[in-house]
Amino acid sequence: MRLFNLLVLLSLAAYPFLVYYGRERIGVLWMTVGLLLLWGVKSLLSRQRWQQIVALSLLVCVALFRFADMPGFLYFYPVVINLVLLAVFAGSLFTRMTVVERIARSQEPDLPASAVSYTRQVTKIWSVFFVLNGSTIYLLWQAGFLHAWSLYTGFISYVLMGLLFAGEWIYRRHYKRKHSA
Repeated sequence: MRLFNLLVLLSLAAYPFLVYYGRERIGVLWMTVGLLLLWGVKSLLSRQRWQQIVALSLLVCVALFRFADMPGFLYFYPVVINLVLLAVFAGSLFTRMTVVERIARSQEPDLPASAVSYTRQVTKIWSVFFVLNGSTIYLLWQAGFLHAWSLYTGFISYVLMGLLFAGEWIYRRHYKRKHSA
């Protein structure tokens, strides 16, 4: 299972470059088949419900775009990923426990009330990130800046995610010190 998850991660990381360089060489059909297989297997193997929902949503999306014969969907696919993640994160704001709180509780089951409030704010920040990230990807594609699309989607967006993770981690340490005293 770990090897498969690593394959999924590597495929997602390389996806924009595969599209940019492989669309003409490999072909849209084979890239679509690869995506369908990847998300189909991922949805079957996932143990967490939210991962199953994400995987199945992406599987349905890829199938719909492919069968509608819309070759541009390869560029829209990362937008869909952001939309699905936005739905998962923002949707969890209307439930008893947000996605970020669930992740936090897997590390620290007895979260204080201040931490629950904090995780709700972090969930909102990630929701905004997915809106901005997906919008940027969409606008680059629609403007026809495919090289910039590939660079942003395959590199810059990951750097931005890493900065958000790191910034939140640094702030969380400060927040914990401040609220534990």
